[in-house]
Amino acid sequence: MPFAGWAEKLFGATLRSSVSRLEQFACCPFRFLVHSGFHAEERKLFELDAREQGSFQHEALKIFHEQLQAAGRRWRDLTPAEARDRIGRIAAGLAAGYRNGLLRADGRSRFAAEILIESLQDFVETLVGWMREQYDFDPAAAELGFGIDPGGPPAWELDLGSGHKLALRGRIDRIDVCREPDGRTWCVVMDYKSGWRKLDPLLVENGVQLQLLAYLGAVRRWPDPTSWLRASGLVPAGVFYVSLRGQYERGANRDDARTGAADARRRAYRHTGRFDAAVLPHLDRLGTADQFNYRLNQDGRLRAGSAEALARVEFEKLLDLVELRLRECGRAIFSGAAQVNPYRKGRETPCEFCDYRAACRIDPGTHSWRVLRPVETAGAPA
Repeated sequence: MPFAGWAEKLFGATLRSSVSRLEQFACCPFRFLVHSGFHAEERKLFELDAREQGSFQHEALKIFHEQLQAAGRRWRDLTPAEARDRIGRIAAGLAAGYRNGLLRADGRSRFAAEILIESLQDFVETLVGWMREQYDFDPAAAELGFGIDPGGPPAWELDLGSGHKLALRGRIDRIDVCREPDGRTWCVVMDYKSGWRKLDPLLVENGVQLQLLAYLGAVRRWPDPTSWLRASGLVPAGVFYVSLRGQYERGANRDDARTGAADARRRAYRHTGRFDAAVLPHLDRLGTADQFNYRLNQDGRLRAGSAEALARVEFEKLLDLVELRLRECGRAIFSGAAQVNPYRKGRETPCEFCDYRAACRIDPGTHSWRVLRPVETAGAPA
């Protein structure tokens, strides 16, 4: 049941929020109300949880990028071995004083730090190898906040009508660019993840998984990106999740694992997402299909089933769809939607990892779930 007027009383006429919080609303409006409206959060503990581990690796990569920029160098100017050594020294130095000694608190934390640093070294070594061999894009920004950092890009404002606005802020892990002779600059957004993730079309359609695509949507709406990316004429080219720790496949036997170690590492750091197929020659100049998920026929054309490579018009439609879902979420919030209404996709629900289960107190066995369906069939009976 809507509670008219609560959103405007809490947020004013402009809802200043993040895409991840709007995803919370799409998961369950009550979850958004408690978290973003009432600011109820769990007490933070002095422990090396998954979030702190990810923050440590993000910070090390930011320093890596900023040091190279200050020296007037690109990632590809390093050899893979040099890149491995550099990120190792940066991460080790950062770990010494990170979060008041969080990574030095006990033997378990010190061991975890060693694993995190080693995975960063594998990650950077692999990426720099790709950049020198086949990937034409160069990192232009790392941990770039929009609507957050003074002097940084502004919040992405969306007019919701009825005097309401949505002002989105966020922090983009990495933006890579590739300049064409005609003045265009292809742009891709990279989102670092601790584990493996891919875009789920059903979750995107229903507004549950918007962040990665929304970040590229924000970039394409920047009026003048030159100050932050040293590039103009930006053309959105792709969005990718990248695992910081790799997803290794099990070898058939010990000898197989040893002989295929280099190929296994490349597969472990393969990027997943969506991209404009026209940019493929710049994403993978050699056509090896190891960094990105696609396949080519013998005639050089994309093989059917290469779902991550989209025609230009389809890629633009996807970005437009995400912008539409963001507006719909904003309007629904201002309409007063705050009900306990979590989704269900197969056996999956957002309740398992929700911090507010004790507040909503639904019975999973009797609750009437909001079943996710493709938007065009959303009105069909269960």
